[in-house]
Amino acid sequence: MTGSEPRVFHLITRLLKGGAEAKTIATVQGLDDYEFTVGYGAEYDQEQVDLLEREGIATKRFPLIRHYNPGTTGPAVLSLARYLRRENFDIVHTHSTEAGIIGRFAAALADVPNVVHTVHGVPFADDRNNVLNRFVLACERQAAKYTDRIVTNADVIADDYLEHGIGSSDQYTTVYSGVDLDAFADAEPGKNLPGERPRVVMVGRLADGKGHGVLLDAVESLDGFNGSVCIVGDGPLYDSLEQEINERELTEDVFLVGFRDDVPRVLAASDILVLPSFREGTPRVITEAMASGLPVVATDIAGVPEQVVDSENGYLIPTGDSLALAERLHTLIGGAELQDRMGANNRERSEMFSEEGMLSAIDSVYEQVIG
Repeated sequence: MTGSEPRVFHLITRLLKGGAEAKTIATVQGLDDYEFTVGYGAEYDQEQVDLLEREGIATKRFPLIRHYNPGTTGPAVLSLARYLRRENFDIVHTHSTEAGIIGRFAAALADVPNVVHTVHGVPFADDRNNVLNRFVLACERQAAKYTDRIVTNADVIADDYLEHGIGSSDQYTTVYSGVDLDAFADAEPGKNLPGERPRVVMVGRLADGKGHGVLLDAVESLDGFNGSVCIVGDGPLYDSLEQEINERELTEDVFLVGFRDDVPRVLAASDILVLPSFREGTPRVITEAMASGLPVVATDIAGVPEQVVDSENGYLIPTGDSLALAERLHTLIGGAELQDRMGANNRERSEMFSEEGMLSAIDSVYEQVIG
C-alpha cells in the first residue's frame, strides 16, 4: 500500500467458510485501489484469517460481536466506535445482520463519512422466532438511516427490504455475488467421492435453515432411488445429521462428506445440485453449480429465482416441500437428456454472475459514495 488509497473497513459477523465470507474476501483481494482491513466477530476460522494476512490485508477481531446475541450488542457498538474513531477509515462496509446493525450504529457514533451495507440474505424468515424478526426489523430500519448505500444480491431482496420500510429506493444497488467461473467450468471431476452416479450434491454449512431435513425426507420418499446423495460441508449439525441418516437407514444412499476445499472438483463429479434452504440471499453455490453445468433444484426464495428459471435451468420448489423436491429429483435422475439441456443453459446463464462484474460494481459503489 502506498498510503494514498481510500481506507475501507469491512466488518462481518462470522469469518467462517460461507458465501458471505467468500464474497467479502474476493472483494478485498480483487480491488487494488483501496487499503482494506477486515473485522470479524467472536466466531472465525483461523484459515480464513491466515489467508487474508498472507495477502497483506489487516484483520481485527471483535469478540463482543456475536451471532444473534442481543445482550452484547450495546457494548459491541461502543467498542467498535472507539476503534473506528482511532482509525479514521474513509468507508465502513458492513456485512450480515449483526455486524450490519452494530457496524452502522458504531460508524454513526464515530462520524465515519461513508457507510455501505451488503445484505447477503433476508433475515426475516418464517422459521425464526417472531419476536426476533420484529427486533431485527426495527434495528434494520434504524440502521438504514446511517447508511449511504445498501447493496443487495438480487433485485427482489431490495424490493423486500423496501416493502418492510427499510431505507429508500435511492439507497439500493444490486450487485450479484461473483464467482470465478473458469475455476468451475474447467474443473476435473474429483475421484474420491462416496456413492454412485447419478450423484445429487448439496454444498453448504451444516446449520439451521439450510433444509437438510427436507432433503432427507425427499430421499426417503423416492422409490427405487438409483444414485447417491453427498452432503458437503461442516457445521454444528454434523453429528445430529449423521445420527439421523443412521436412524433413517439411509447410509447406503446419503453420505456426509464434510468440508471440502475442492468444491469445483466435487461439482464436476456430480449431476444435480440441491439447495432446499429456508432463507438465502443469492447463493454462490448455485452460481458455482451453474458454471459447472449442473441443473439445480432450489427453494423459490430471495434471489434464487434470479439464478434459476423454473424448468429452463433447474426447478424451483416451495420451502419445506420434500415431496416437490422428490418429484423434481425423480424427473432429473431419470432424464439424462434433460440434465444435459439444463446444464448447458446454466453454463450460459452463469455469465451474469462473474467475479469481474461483481468487483467492477462494488468499485463503482465506492467511487459514488466517496464522491
